[in-house]
Amino acid sequence: MTSLPSANADSPLGFLYQEQSRELWALFYAYCGNAERAQDAVHEAFLKLQTHTQGEIRDQRAWLLQVGRNWLRDQARRKVNSVIKTEMLDINPGREPEPLAELLGEEQRGQIRSALQELKEADRKVLILRYALNWSSQRIGETLETSAAAVDMRLSRARQRLAEILEQQGFDHD
Repeated sequence: MTSLPSANADSPLGFLYQEQSRELWALFYAYCGNAERAQDAVHEAFLKLQTHTQGEIRDQRAWLLQVGRNWLRDQARRKVNSVIKTEMLDINPGREPEPLAELLGEEQRGQIRSALQELKEADRKVLILRYALNWSSQRIGETLETSAAAVDMRLSRARQRLAEILEQQGFDHD
């Protein structure tokens, strides 16, 4: 069994994993909408990099992104885990929330995840890059090969569509 690069953070591959895995996860999550599948794509991409023997890879991040996207596409074609489950993206540390507040927060996160799934992939991708990774419009534009102004317009429209879906669901945003 091959171990993941994170097991040895002192190696160049382990360092790359520590540096890039969260960002790759968010990009893969934007593509597939499934946290567990996105994590699997990250692991598959790094395992493939770890065993790569054919020539030099000029841009490892781009290579990992392409390998992960290809893996996700293959999984979708095979219809593995055809029912998309939505898990919590993050558990925020801190003092214990009150049970009612925790229940309401969980319900709202579920509504937001459900609404995100109803958006087009492009809208979901731009929202995740901005709000999950806190990327600037410039950086999103570079990744999506468009201008920062176009990203801002996409964000505005995606937020509006998300708000409409949430309103249709009766989302309480007090």
